[in-house]
Amino acid sequence: MKKLLIIFFIFFFYQNSSAIDLSDYSSEERAIYKEIKQLKKDKVTGKNWIKEEYWIKDKENFYHQIAAFHTGIEGLRIKPKQIPILGIKVGGNWNWKSGKKKANQKAFSVIGAVPIENGEMGIIESEKHAWHGKEFFQITGSYENCNPQYWEFKECDHHRGSVHNESRDKQKWTKILSKEGGEAWIHIATRPVRNILFPYNPKRKFHIAQCHPKGDVITFMLTYQGGRLYTELQFPRKQFELKKFKVNEHNGADEWTSVTLHLVNSANKDVGRYRVWIDDNEQPIVDYKGRTSKKGRINCFLASGIYINAKEAARDMNTTQDSTVWADAVAIAKTKEKLLKLIEKKDK
Repeated sequence: MKKLLIIFFIFFFYQNSSAIDLSDYSSEERAIYKEIKQLKKDKVTGKNWIKEEYWIKDKENFYHQIAAFHTGIEGLRIKPKQIPILGIKVGGNWNWKSGKKKANQKAFSVIGAVPIENGEMGIIESEKHAWHGKEFFQITGSYENCNPQYWEFKECDHHRGSVHNESRDKQKWTKILSKEGGEAWIHIATRPVRNILFPYNPKRKFHIAQCHPKGDVITFMLTYQGGRLYTELQFPRKQFELKKFKVNEHNGADEWTSVTLHLVNSANKDVGRYRVWIDDNEQPIVDYKGRTSKKGRINCFLASGIYINAKEAARDMNTTQDSTVWADAVAIAKTKEKLLKLIEKKDK
C-alpha cells in the first residue's frame, strides 16, 4: 500500500514528466497506475457522476474561453498558477491523508503547486478588470473534475456533489490562529463571475474562503448562496448576510466586493470576536462578540479559492461545469496595518 501511495503521489504531481520506472512495483500496482494514467489521458474523471451529454467538450480551451468572454479580451489565455495568500505560504490544494485504520487518498480537482491542468485556477493579466493592480485570479470548479472512483472519500458524493479548488496554508495550521486567543486580519476581493448566484436555488453553495480546524466543523466560511454573499461562524452556528447582488444573465455579478475580516480565535465567550467590513464601509456589517471556537479545536488552516457543494442540486446540469469566481488580494496578517501593507505591495 505504501508503494501504491507513492505511485499516486508521483503521478498526480508530475503527470507531465517522463515515464516512471514501475519495475519494483507489483502487477496490481502497475495495473492501477496504468488505469489512472489512461483516465487522465482521456481527461475523464467524473464520468460516473455526470452524464456524458454534460461533459466539457473542449477541455483545452474551456477555462481560457471563460476568461476571454468575461473580460472581452479576444484570445486571452490564463497563466496556470496557484492563487497566493499573501502573508503565508500556500501548499497543495489537498494532498495525501492517513486515516487511523487505513490510508485515505483524497485527490481533489487541483493538486499541488505545479501548473494546473486546463486552467482551472490561474492568473489573468488585465489592470482594467483587476480589483487592485495589474493581475488577478480566476478559479473554476467543474463537477466533471471530481475524483475518480478509486478514493475511499468520494468528494463527488459529499454534500450532494462537491468540488474543491483551493489554495491552503502550507503549514498544518495557520500559525497566527493556532493558539487560544490568536488574532488575524484577513482580506479577499471577490467577484462571482459565472454560475455562482442562484436566487431561487439556495441549496447550492459556493465557498470562497474558510478556516478549517481539526474535525468536520469549520471556524468560519465566506459563501455565495442564493443571490447573496454570507459569512458563517460554526462555533456556535451563526450566519450573517453581507451583500445582495443584482444577478446578471450569467448567474453572476458585474462588480467586485472587498471583504475584510477580523477574527479572534477563542473558545472563551469573553475573548472571541468576529467582525466583517464590506468595501469602503467604515462600520462593520458584522460585529460579533462571543466564542469563535471550542476547546480541542482552536487550530485552523486558511484556504481560499472555490469549494462547491450541492452540484447535483442544479436545475440545469450545464451550470455545474463552469462555476467561476475571480479573486484578488487574498491576504492575512496579525494587524490591520500589516494587512493593508500587504495589499498595497501587491503587483508592484
